[in-house]
Amino acid sequence: MKNFISTFFACLVVCWIATFFFVGLIANNIWAIIIIVAFLLAVLITVFMNQESRIEELEKKIEQLLNKKQD
Repeated sequence: MKNFISTFFACLVVCWIATFFFVGLIANNIWAIIIIVAFLLAVLITVFMNQESRIEELEKKIEQLLNKKQD
């Protein structure tokens, strides 16, 4: 829980700073909002997909190690 709170506050500070600098661009242009949201979603999806593939690779390596250990 401690890690989550610190991460949450760090994200809150970054969002506040980004809002301070980019509020004029975002408020005047609907396309800017769409592009920013699409970018954030793409980053999140890419991170989760990469993490999933890394987990699958680790599972395969663990299975191989367990098979070698049993033999």
